[in-house]
Amino acid sequence: MGSPVSYRKFRYLFAVPCFFLFSSTLIVVQQSLIRNTDSSLLHQKSRRLLAESNGTVEECIPSGIHSFPEDFFTQEERQKGGVLVHFLILAYVCAMIAVVCDVYFIPSLEIIADKLKLPPDVAGATFMAIGASSPELFSSIIGSFVTEGDIGVGAVIGSAVFNILGITGVAGIALWNEVLEIDWYPMVRDCIAYSITVLCLVGIIYDNIVTWWESVILLGIFFLYILLMYFNTSVEKSTRSLARRIGPDSCFCRSCQDKGTEEEKEPLLKEKVFVPELYSSPQKPALSPADKISVTVSECTGRKDPQGNEIISETQPKDEEDDDETSLCSPPRHGIVRFLWWLVMWPASLLLTITIPNSSYPKCVKAFPLTFLVSIAWLGVLSYLAVWMVTIIGYTLSIPDSVSGLTILAVGASVPDLITSVLVAKSGQGNMAISNLVGSNNFDISICLGVPWLAKTLLSDEGYLRLYSTVLSFAVAVLLITLVIFFMIFQLAGWKLNRMVGLTCLLVYALYIIFACLFEFNVFGYFNPPTCYP
Repeated sequence: MGSPVSYRKFRYLFAVPCFFLFSSTLIVVQQSLIRNTDSSLLHQKSRRLLAESNGTVEECIPSGIHSFPEDFFTQEERQKGGVLVHFLILAYVCAMIAVVCDVYFIPSLEIIADKLKLPPDVAGATFMAIGASSPELFSSIIGSFVTEGDIGVGAVIGSAVFNILGITGVAGIALWNEVLEIDWYPMVRDCIAYSITVLCLVGIIYDNIVTWWESVILLGIFFLYILLMYFNTSVEKSTRSLARRIGPDSCFCRSCQDKGTEEEKEPLLKEKVFVPELYSSPQKPALSPADKISVTVSECTGRKDPQGNEIISETQPKDEEDDDETSLCSPPRHGIVRFLWWLVMWPASLLLTITIPNSSYPKCVKAFPLTFLVSIAWLGVLSYLAVWMVTIIGYTLSIPDSVSGLTILAVGASVPDLITSVLVAKSGQGNMAISNLVGSNNFDISICLGVPWLAKTLLSDEGYLRLYSTVLSFAVAVLLITLVIFFMIFQLAGWKLNRMVGLTCLLVYALYIIFACLFEFNVFGYFNPPTCYP
């Protein structure tokens, strides 16, 4: 890690944001030219509300706030500070969503994946991704049927970028001085599937109109992805064999030549031990370094100690706080922060404990189908509350619904992804953490948008769904750019997740949010009409 070659690789990472800005500029110029040459068509295809002000006609977009129950504060009271209450409610609801996913929903999905005997990367890209992305699904459903606006689409797009850049950045920083090895095959597999999905989405929402057959295409892409996962073992063998035939010099993946067959990857050591080197018996003459025994280990943690030795499975000493089991009747005994968190979340924990059976307990393992269904119901209710609060906050602060979805709701809905991926990365399961992020993005776009759009278009008298924001096409196009950047970062870093990779991902994510919001606010030109206010 300390070699000059490694530092040169990381030095190239600073060119990534420049590539991002250049590519974004090209897309924006293209969008602007199309709007200037055919603006009348865009006005016909984008639903607007015409409001008369002083005898002149002014275009504006209706806010989704009128689709929810009346707020307990007036607009004037919210602008004088009452909106802080909505921020607190939103934070508490997002915390409850994280608890439902982490304690109830994801464990039930893990039981399902275990019964189906899925490998870790496949489980991460399917069931784990479905569980972590459930808030985005309900947000999209509410956005399509309740608010009939762009907040659901913005939440899905914003969370997709936050997943691959924001969460990866946080996970890399959480590792700090550790280095997590990432296998190239699962990332290549999921990134190719994700790029195909994004390209289809760009074509679908480019004209701001979604038809039923376009929704079916999105759903079909996800089922093809599931089919790929079903034959993952055969596809992986063929891919690795092809990579070895191409040769290590021609292959984009530096680790291709180190991969053996499935039989060669079978671990010889299965105990939780740390093995820096294996030498012959001390009774025998010492061997030269070339004669030392080589051990191939599969599914190891992928971490290394400061001397560069591979850690097969590192046994950590038990921390005093690890034994500090908490429950409704026993608060944590160590740490004021842990106690305050327990105290604040106690009402929510009590409510969830009463209504949802915990399949993590041995006595409730067989009740995992009920845990699964009740968790879905809770996620639907909590997502409704989250979208409601975000809509009120955006309306109070004069923020368009699409911006609220891209920022506040996207981060809030991705809390389960954030918690799950950071914990999995800290435990050394790098492949599952990354597969969860990219796999959840496939689910976000294909299912979280495809299902509500299909239902809405079939039930609509018009037979199609209209989108308000014309900048969403730009935001979706940038999804593909962020995927390319995400892939480049890992390849330049030698397929490792560490602090430098995390910082770079967070920098690119910050640039994305800044530019997406600037375009939504019409800073670089007139792209969206303002929100309608009474």
